[in-house]
Amino acid sequence: MGKGLRLIFRVVAFLAALSLSSAYADAPSPDELVRKLAAEMTSAVRSDPDLQNPGSLKISDFVQKNIVPRFDFDRITQIAMGRNWAKANPTEQKQIIAEFSKLLTRTYSNAIASLKDLDVEVKSTRVLTPNTDVTVKTQMIGRPQPVAIDYSLINGAGGWRVYDVTVEGISLVAAYRDEFSGLVSQSGVAGLIDALKTKNGG
Repeated sequence: MGKGLRLIFRVVAFLAALSLSSAYADAPSPDELVRKLAAEMTSAVRSDPDLQNPGSLKISDFVQKNIVPRFDFDRITQIAMGRNWAKANPTEQKQIIAEFSKLLTRTYSNAIASLKDLDVEVKSTRVLTPNTDVTVKTQMIGRPQPVAIDYSLINGAGGWRVYDVTVEGISLVAAYRDEFSGLVSQSGVAGLIDALKTKNGG
């Protein structure tokens, strides 16, 4: 995994805050939602020593309850697959979503502990489709240099959910699209599934 992807995974865990409470379900805008709930997220990590320990079993439960519901893994996987998505049959598509979701979830868990020293500052929001598709531009502070992070969210039946994160111009989905494309070209869809299972320890 390249340096850019590792950085993405260290900061993407801020989006766990988007499900810590239902109190902001009627928030006037996604940027306000990100601002208020990111503050709750960092507060939770700072006040709980277990969440500051990368080896804590509590982190895995925390991620399952607070991060997983706020990410649209189906959409993330389809975008990352690009044109190769159509090459997979329905059973293979379900396998890819399951294995990719597992990989991302485990990686998010590894990023939680680092949040105690970081804060997020919302800069602006770019509306792609009113009330449906937006990009919230933020800046992570707490490092020698601030890190620019863009969160792409789509509004559906389950509320606002994340389908891409871009850190300093590096898109999570685009980075995986290149990797998936290479694997499918070399080994086919079955080879991609096997590679994901291997990464997941399966």
